[in-house]
Amino acid sequence: MNQTTNQIYEFKATPIFERYYNDETNWGVYNFTTTDDIPHCNDYNDPFQENYTDNIKQSTLVGKCQQLFLGSEYIVNAKLEYNSKYKKHQYVPINVTAIIPKSEQSQKAFLEAIITKRQADILLKAYPNIVEDTINGNTENIDLSKTKGIKDYTWNYIKERIINNYVISDIITLLQPIGVTYSMIKKLLMHYGNPTLLKNDLLDNPYILTKIHGLGFKRVDGLALKLKPELKVSNKRTYAFLNYYLREIGESNGHTWVTFDFLENAVKDHIIECEELYYKILDIERETQALLYIDDEKNRIGLKHYRDIEVSIFQILKELDNYNSNWNLDVEGGIKQAEKELGFEFSDEQKDVIRESVKHNVTGISGRAGSGKTTISRALLTIYRNANKTIGASALSAKAAQRITEATSFQASTIHRLLGAKGLNEFAYNYENPLPYDVILADECSMNNARIFYDLISAIKPGSRLIMSGDCQQLPPIGFGNIFSDILELKGQFNIYELTKVHRQAEKSGILTDANLIREGINPIQQPEFKIISGELQDMYYMFRDNKQALNDIAIKMYLKSIKEDGLDDVIIITPRKKDCINSTMEINRIIQDKLISDNKPFLKKGNLKFKLGAKVIQRVNNYDKNIFNGEIGYIVDIFKTKPTDEYDNMFTIQYPSKTIIYSKNELDQIDLAYALTIHLAQGSGYKTTIVIIDNSHYILLDSCLLYTAITRAKQRCLLLAEPSAFKKCIVNNKSIERQTWFKEFN
Repeated sequence: MNQTTNQIYEFKATPIFERYYNDETNWGVYNFTTTDDIPHCNDYNDPFQENYTDNIKQSTLVGKCQQLFLGSEYIVNAKLEYNSKYKKHQYVPINVTAIIPKSEQSQKAFLEAIITKRQADILLKAYPNIVEDTINGNTENIDLSKTKGIKDYTWNYIKERIINNYVISDIITLLQPIGVTYSMIKKLLMHYGNPTLLKNDLLDNPYILTKIHGLGFKRVDGLALKLKPELKVSNKRTYAFLNYYLREIGESNGHTWVTFDFLENAVKDHIIECEELYYKILDIERETQALLYIDDEKNRIGLKHYRDIEVSIFQILKELDNYNSNWNLDVEGGIKQAEKELGFEFSDEQKDVIRESVKHNVTGISGRAGSGKTTISRALLTIYRNANKTIGASALSAKAAQRITEATSFQASTIHRLLGAKGLNEFAYNYENPLPYDVILADECSMNNARIFYDLISAIKPGSRLIMSGDCQQLPPIGFGNIFSDILELKGQFNIYELTKVHRQAEKSGILTDANLIREGINPIQQPEFKIISGELQDMYYMFRDNKQALNDIAIKMYLKSIKEDGLDDVIIITPRKKDCINSTMEINRIIQDKLISDNKPFLKKGNLKFKLGAKVIQRVNNYDKNIFNGEIGYIVDIFKTKPTDEYDNMFTIQYPSKTIIYSKNELDQIDLAYALTIHLAQGSGYKTTIVIIDNSHYILLDSCLLYTAITRAKQRCLLLAEPSAFKKCIVNNKSIERQTWFKEFN
């Protein structure tokens, strides 16, 4: 166990040995020397050192920081930690700042850490202040003809290392007071590339920090006004707030525009000093549209970027739909083949939808649970495949893509994988390099925000066909826009079908029957009871309790029983909240992992959460380097060290259905346990057995849309565990606020 004191020590340190450093996680282990009087240091006995003195001490620095250069001096702020495993004290860095070398001797020490002694001597002879000049950007007059053996490649390498060591240290010192980590700075550097340029821009306009996920305007504003008090009444502050606030409204609530009064009140609440500037900026933006799109006639204002994407989506869909493509299709043969494979006949409504859909390039299909959306998609894909058309089937989440494959027999993938994701909003397939498919199926389309939907359809080649399928009554997408629901309102513009009849097989299911009643705000049961079984198939179970702990106990018990029948992959507990209550995914996941996996197994730890060998986990971020995306589920199959003697670098391996990925310990923040998922995270997926928990601690989230989405994740059996009053709130509440989008005006 590691024990860390709260006292922060500041001291000068000179790294003398790099025991370990990981560029991806910024986690390092350095032996250092110091002449400052700090506790728990050992004497440094090296009389062979040129400047050896008796008062030099040594210790170890262990933790996250920028890569340090041996022989260079740093100011370190750190806490003292006792590592009981290795029976020694070590310092955990909070902030490490490089001391700019002024003397020739200190510059030489730094240069000899990155190039040969001979090269360092040659460079310093020609340019005695080379390190300081590079830090200050004064290298235009460097003449490499004067530096024998140092040409462009070596000089660029030296310059990069100088900037990374000293300029980034300055940035860290600048931003550390508001909790900006080195990892955050590296994200900004991905956009800038040049640390010197980033530093200059930060000093000029600190509000660029709002680009970092997790840094709100209030935190950045506090730092900006400390650095430059003159920004309190400025265009920079006003523009930064408008951009941040409208993006936050878009990402959190989905709106792509707000009313003038709404935005004006936000300005008064957050940057009242800039109110007059705000009105002047509106006048400028009416002419330039540099940031904002303003509709004075309809009292609407929003980010021009959001509106441009929505306009582009509409235009691309119209171009696709108007393209003349006469395909020789055997429609009736395809319908019969699909019916034979499924084992039942389509309804007249379903056949009519299929026959009409093949006449159009763009088709939207929506309907309640059990109305046959997936079976219609299967028939359409069968017809196109029989005509030798290539097909790309996709959905936003990995589980939804898997569900397409199971239901249609056509191979599907996530949208990110289909497009060949290379980075944030960067794909191998795009407008200039379109997808090599004749038909694109976008299933669970209601999950797609405007940005990812734009990325998908802009990569569809002219003449190809697009099938959009989804349920507009499920939870709206995370992020700005509400494209699928908006498209469904454009029946005069596109080929849109909203299925109204429930499939005959679905009528027997209590899951689908009750879910569709809840969808309409109708209570499917007369009175809460201890246990209720619904449906001819007896597949919908209700268990009402007034005690939250009782609901938790039943959920765990039923989960453990169900996985024996259906397996870990096909059983899930779904609940609205992620944390901070007993029936949250975090608490339930912890309990289930402990019941399934003994404490004797190896484990990794993230805060108070353990990840044991064998644990079921879910990827929570897109990792483009590893080609693994948010929502993919697998199991930890190995925990190991890169070297048997390595004290620090634990690694772990996750086995996913189609690949194996190796992670470092510091990438634990990319995964969560996956025995229980939030309803938002489970959307698009399907499980044989689904256990849903609803109690009053979820009060903020309770509504019919949320409950409908949760219940319809079940394929064969659903157990709803609820407090009666919480269940009633779900039925009577439909808190899904209609999203304000520009797209609606295109009708």
